[in-house]
Amino acid sequence: LKECNMKKIAAKVFLISAGFLFLGACGNTKKSAESTVQEVQDTLPVVVQQLNDIQALENSLQSDWEADIQEDYTMTTYAKKTGKVFTNIQERQQLLKSMQKSLKVLADDATRLSNLKDKNLPSAEIQIVVSNLQSIVSQLKNYSEMSQKQLEKEAEFFVSISGGKQTSDELKALIIEVNNSANERQQIIEAINSPISELDRPIRILKARLANSGKGE
Repeated sequence: LKECNMKKIAAKVFLISAGFLFLGACGNTKKSAESTVQEVQDTLPVVVQQLNDIQALENSLQSDWEADIQEDYTMTTYAKKTGKVFTNIQERQQLLKSMQKSLKVLADDATRLSNLKDKNLPSAEIQIVVSNLQSIVSQLKNYSEMSQKQLEKEAEFFVSISGGKQTSDELKALIIEVNNSANERQQIIEAINSPISELDRPIRILKARLANSGKGE
C-alpha cells in the first residue's frame, strides 16, 4: 500500500513538473517574439539612416569631383586612387558593409518570427510583419549588390580619366554608363520607401498584441 502511494505522489510531482516546463516554454516563446520584434523596430531606422547617408554621399560626388578638378585639372592623382571622389567611394563602401550587417539582423529576425510555434501568439500579425520584412530585406540586398558594383564602376571611371586623355565623347559615354546604374538603384529606393514606412504600424500592433497575449487566461 505504501508503495502504491509513493507511485501516485511521484506521478503527481512529474505531472506538475511537466506543467511548469510547458508554461515556461510558452513564456520563453513570447519573450523571444517580443525581443525579436523590438530588434526589428530598433534596426529599421538604422537601415534607413544608412541609406540616407549613402544617398547624401552619392549626391555630393559631383561637387567632390569638381573640387578635385580645381586642385588638379589633369586628375593625375586618380591613378593612385586618391582625391575627394575616392574618399567618397570608400565612405559609401563602409556604409554598405554596415547596412549588410543590419540586413542580416533583419533577415534573421524574420526567420525567427516565422519559426515561432505557439497558438497563443498573434499569428496573423506576425505573418504580416514577416512578409513585409522579407520583401524589404530582399530588395535592399539587391540594392546593396548593385551599389557595390556601382562603386567599382565609379572607381574604374575615375582611374580611367586620370591624365585627361579621353575625348569629350568618350567621357560623356562613361558618365552615362555610371549614371544609368545609379538610376536603377534609385528605382529600388523609391520602391521600398513606402513599405518601410508602412511597416511601422503592423509592428506596433504586433507589439501590443504580444503584450496582451496570455492575459486574462
